[in-house]
Order: sequence, then C-alpha cells, then structure tokens
Amino acid sequence: MIRVLLIIAFPINFLFAVEVACNFEEVYQNSEVQQGVFLIKDDMLRYQYYKHDLFTIIAKRNNFFLINNHSKTVHLLNEKTEHLETLIKIISDYPNINSVYNENNTLIKIERSSNNFVKRVSIQSNDLNLSINIMNCKFNEIDKKYFRHFNFEEYND
Repeated sequence: MIRVLLIIAFPINFLFAVEVACNFEEVYQNSEVQQGVFLIKDDMLRYQYYKHDLFTIIAKRNNFFLINNHSKTVHLLNEKTEHLETLIKIISDYPNINSVYNENNTLIKIERSSNNFVKRVSIQSNDLNLSINIMNCKFNEIDKKYFRHFNFEEYND
C-alpha cells in the first residue's frame, strides 16, 4: 500500500531520475561553435563552457546562477532562462524523450542516440537558431558539489 502511495505522490519522472555528464558542441547559424560540458542530477543542471572567457550556469530549485569562468563572480540570472528550463524538462523525460517540443514559441527537435538519450538538439525561435550536438555521455553518480554556485568547484571531465 505504501509503495502505491509513493508512486502516486511523486511524478513518474523521479522514478527514472537521471544523472548524466555529457560534452556538448553548440553550432550557431553564423557557424560559430562553442564547446563545453553539462551535468544533470535530479532537477539540477550545470552548463559549463570550456572557454575561459565564457561562463558556467548552475540551475537548481528554479534559480539560475551565471558564474564567470575566469573571475568566478556569481550573478543571479533572472531572464532568458526558458531554453535551459526546457533542456532540463527534456532530459528529465528520459527514457521517454519526445522527438519534438514546442515551448514558449520555440521549436525544439530532438535526435536520439542508440541508447535513446539525446544526441542532437535543434532550437529554432525568433531570437535563437542553433544546434547542440551531445556526445560522450556518462551515466554515473555526480557529486552535488558541482552544482554549488558558492564555493564553486571546477569540473574536469
């Protein structure tokens, strides 16, 4: 009886909670390319660019923090978080990831890899057109320290 109540009380996504670290390559319409790594644990995201002059975004508990990769200064990100929120939603759908999402006037197309995880994300909207290639995913336990915006920990894959 208790098990039935737990299944009803918690969304089905939490039964398939994913912990994953993946490399990414963003390809913009103007041929610019940015590379990095993202980590997801439960409902937390770390989206880290490799370039020293760029940044890392930590998302947790509906808050988004932008951390400068060089100076480690932290800023609360209050706007333009929709695409990150959608990425978290898509990955939390694993293993039942859809091929197309239409969120906030943004069309998102998903290509899946052989293990049914995300291989490529195409984002098309009025203000953004890019493709994110996702590779080298590792489904291992990830330490929560990598999702802190204070006492920021470097992550090297």
